[in-house]
Amino acid sequence: MADAFTVINPDRSGRLVLTCEHASCAVPVEYDALGLDDEQLGEHIGWDIGAGALTDLLAQRLAAPAVQSGVSRLVIDCNRDLADHDLIVRESHGVRVPGNQGVDAVERERRIREFYEPYHDAIDTLLARRPDVLLLSIHSFTPVLSGRERRFDAGVLFDDFAIEAERFGEALGAQGLQVRYNQPYSGLDGLIFSARTHGMRHALRYLELEVNNRLLRTPAEIDATATAVVGAVRSLLEY
Repeated sequence: MADAFTVINPDRSGRLVLTCEHASCAVPVEYDALGLDDEQLGEHIGWDIGAGALTDLLAQRLAAPAVQSGVSRLVIDCNRDLADHDLIVRESHGVRVPGNQGVDAVERERRIREFYEPYHDAIDTLLARRPDVLLLSIHSFTPVLSGRERRFDAGVLFDDFAIEAERFGEALGAQGLQVRYNQPYSGLDGLIFSARTHGMRHALRYLELEVNNRLLRTPAEIDATATAVVGAVRSLLEY
């Protein structure tokens, strides 16, 4: 069975904790790839391309702890509320997921117990020992969705923390990135579930960063993007 999560730098302290809900496209062997092939799982439907590798570099360079989900969002989506209709999807972006067609209540509870709850428990364990940190969730998005081009490099998603979001966005812009706020998804629509849930539970500031995955396709691109984000995070933490 695949690990439900990975913790990076568990003993590091500081002012930042990172999470990555869609870090992996791994599917436990018992699910037979959910009936999909490797190419399909490696596309955006299976994970956030490059987000896990970016989180790794950020954790290293910022000496910050990080928690990454260990299974594909198609097994169960750790950035969704348990009541959300797309917690376990039967279809994603026009691709039918055969292994999710017959998910009953027993199987749903199994996935929650084995993959979803351990991931979120790991975040809570880190945060319980670290009061007054910034919680930053790392994601990536596709350059084109439904024929519409997304012509920017990064999105800062927020709901309650508009001042922090603006400062972070300005710092990312100073690093040369084209930034939008609450795009391509909006935190005001509840689409930063994990960051919001844990941030509110522990009375912490929280944001979500979405990076255009065209900047995360090669190790060199990931390295360059990490350099920009590190500079912006350091600027934000100085406030």
